[in-house]
Formats: sequence, C-alpha cells, structure tokens
Amino acid sequence: MAYQVLSRKWRPKKFQDVVGQEHVTRSLQNAIKNDRVGHAYILTGTRGIGKTSVARLFAKSLRCLDRQEDGNSCGSCKSCEEFDSGSSMNIFEIDGASNNSVDDIRELINNVQTLPTFGKYKVYIIDEVHMLSTNAFNALLKTLEEPPSHVVFLLATTEPHKLLNTVLSRCQRFDFRNDSEEVLASHIKEIASKEEITFESEQLIKILASQGNGSFRDTLSLFDQVLSFSEGSTVDEETLSMALGLAKVSSIRNLCWAIISQDSEEVSKFYREMIFENVSVENICKSVLEYFYDIIQNIDQLENLSFNDEMKNFVSKMTIDEVFWIYESLSKDLTWATDSLAPQKTAEIVFQKHAKRGEILHGAGLTISEASKKN
Repeated sequence: MAYQVLSRKWRPKKFQDVVGQEHVTRSLQNAIKNDRVGHAYILTGTRGIGKTSVARLFAKSLRCLDRQEDGNSCGSCKSCEEFDSGSSMNIFEIDGASNNSVDDIRELINNVQTLPTFGKYKVYIIDEVHMLSTNAFNALLKTLEEPPSHVVFLLATTEPHKLLNTVLSRCQRFDFRNDSEEVLASHIKEIASKEEITFESEQLIKILASQGNGSFRDTLSLFDQVLSFSEGSTVDEETLSMALGLAKVSSIRNLCWAIISQDSEEVSKFYREMIFENVSVENICKSVLEYFYDIIQNIDQLENLSFNDEMKNFVSKMTIDEVFWIYESLSKDLTWATDSLAPQKTAEIVFQKHAKRGEILHGAGLTISEASKKN
C-alpha cells in the first residue's frame, strides 16, 4: 500500500477526534441531535486547523441512515460507505478557487433543485468560498436565503472579511481557533505513540509543535518531513535540525549562555557554527528570543530550564530588570538586523553587543534599570 501522509491518515473520523475545536463540534452535534440543522454554515479560520474535516464529518452525519446518539455517523450504512469511497451523489465538495464563475454557481443552483437520490439531505461543501466572484456570490444569494429544505451549505474560508455581508447574514458562523503549542505537542505525542515513533526528548516535540504555528496540518506535514529524513524510529536533535533547517537546541543554549555570561568570543563561535550548518539567520534569532522568553517565564523555577548547575547559578544572580532588558533589546535589534542589508553580519554584531552589555552600559554611565527605561 502507498504511504499515506500523517495529516490524511489521522484525519478525524468522528467529532470527538477533532482536537481544540470543541466549541464548534459540540454545536454541530447538538444541531443534529436536536434536529435543528440550519441551511447554511460558514466555517472560518486559518489554514490546516480542521475546517474542511469538520465540514466532512458534519455532512457525513447529516446523510447517515443509522446515526449514533451522540450525532456521529455510523460508518457502515449505505450513505457512509458511499462517502468513504468518494462515490456519494449527495455530498458535493467544491473548490471555490477553481469554480468561481457565475456559470459554475448557476450550474450548482440548477443541481440544488433536484432531490437527493436517497436520504434526507444533499450537502454542498464549498472550500475557499471567498474566492467566488462578486457575480457568483450574487447568483448564490437567493438560494442561500431560501434553499430547498433538503439542501445544506457548508462554506469554508480563511478570509471571512472578503465575504459579502449579505452572505454572512444568511449563515451561521463558526470561528475555528489556532491551537496552542501544548495542544499540538500532545497531538504529536499521541500520533508518535501509535506510529511507534520515539523522540529523544520532550524539548524536540515542543520545537516541532512551535514550527506548526497553530496548524495541525502544517505540524503533521513537518512531522512527515522529519520522518522522511530519519533512518529509524527515533527522532533525535540532529535529525530534527537537519530535516527542518533548524538550529540545534544545544547550539541555541550555548549561544544564549555566552550572551548571559558576557563572553563575546564564544557568542561569535557558536553563532558562526550555526551559520556554517546552513541555519537561517531568522531561525537563529527566533530561537534565541524563545529561549530568553523561557528564562523569563521560569526565572523563579530554574529547574524547569535545560541549564547546568553553573548556568543556573549565574542566571539566579541576574536581576529581573536585566533579563527583561536583554529580551526587549534583542527583540528590537534583531528585527532591525533581519531587515538590514547584511542580516548575517548585523545579527552577529547584535549578539556581541548584548554579550558586552556590561562595559557598554558602564561606559555610558547607565545601570541596567536605567537602560531598560530608555530602551
């Protein structure tokens, strides 16, 4: 059997499998259970967070001939089997980007009038609905307002602000949320366990989750990329960094430690090593900021940080003013560095500057507290 990517293999099979969108799935389940199904729904949110998957689950349940008490489809009736095989004549999935003309919508409207071949509903899922032309929207308006009783529209979009107010007013709207790194990390761990994949440390799972930017699909695509690079069933620091072009956790830790201990020579050494390994300047900058953010969040619980005893002892002697000043100043300077004409060299100068903060501030006659107020 051909390899199936993780985002497809682990696509939700029932409403309870959808992670992080309980406010949407509960409403749709209740609508089914209480027989209060609307004629049109808009599902909005960023890419890869489950809009189309939820639309398919809802459509399948609406069409199911032996629906379960919790609103999920049975998975074994004639309608469910047709849906799973992709041969259903009563559930239509349309790409709004490639079927956006008024003629496409008129054809859809003509099809809407015919009854389902069996069962109660015909369901139309229109993905990226904001891509429809204005004329196409206008052609759809009347049908959206007064559709036949056997028709349900499910409109998915990443850009609801592009929809006409007259369309929005005719639909029930559900806004999907981007998921937190904690939720994504938990999802990765669950799938890794089922796939018999192990990670060398929890930190690697956290890094992978952070790269997904709140999107399940993007996160699992990156997970696939890592597995393609790996030669075994264990994901280690080297595999993750090489597969995704990221800085190693140990390299970022060493760079940050050099900044904290005010060793500018070590700063340049570790920074140049990462550049030599083809890690992007943007990635190094982002990782350094994330590391100092973790320090701030755990300044009173240093045991939560991946520091050795010497580093913990040094950080414990830093004032909260100093830690905040380093983060705020780095954030501003690195933004400037990445937009400069020579970002690679400028970023190194920024890191060296913060490693020399003691003598620079002393020369200016400033304390850290005074510098933070001027920053």
